Amino acid sequence: MTIRVVIVDDHNLVREGIARLISSEPDLEVVGEASSLAEGHALVAEGGADVLVVDVSMPDGSGLVLARSARLAFPAMGIVVLTMHNDDDTLLEALDAGASALVLKSSTSDDVLEAIRRTATAPDAFTATGLAAALRRRSTLAAAKPILTPRETEVLMRLVDGDSVALVARQLFMSESTVKTHVGKVYEKLGAHNRASAIMAAVRLGFVKSTVDGSPSRP
Repeated sequence: MTIRVVIVDDHNLVREGIARLISSEPDLEVVGEASSLAEGHALVAEGGADVLVVDVSMPDGSGLVLARSARLAFPAMGIVVLTMHNDDDTLLEALDAGASALVLKSSTSDDVLEAIRRTATAPDAFTATGLAAALRRRSTLAAAKPILTPRETEVLMRLVDGDSVALVARQLFMSESTVKTHVGKVYEKLGAHNRASAIMAAVRLGFVKSTVDGSPSRP
């Protein structure tokens, strides 16, 4: 049985190299290539693929968005996230998106081929180097996550949006002194000393998410 593969990666050399690698294997076949997220969505929607190989950092968004939509549309499809990002956030986001495997671009050709074949037969079994350690770190971080009151959370979200204390006071119908009190409590709980460090801590602790370009965004 031939495993049909689609590749979504905006770097031509990388995509073409993966395509050549796959095409050199008698049991694998490249049935489509895309260089953007939009093209990737259209390609996957056509159907006919057993495995999707997708990069994370794309010019028009995150490849993990495509991984998530592909998993919803094609539950039996193997999804290999191929990335240069060797960090817990990327790994765990790939897991949460429903990917079948995460493989670093620094991995060997054999690792890539093994991931493609494995995910074609076991799309629901997520594999990635360092998964167990990343899950332990997330569990430890969650246990140590401070608890913010609903009002403190509201104030934090306004800080993330870049609002001034005066604007926050008007929006939340509070006095500026009350807002400053809440800001001080947020700083204390997050171990921060200013707005920038509070936002960094909020991203690290999962109160807000980091966008593709690294800027914070509301959950």
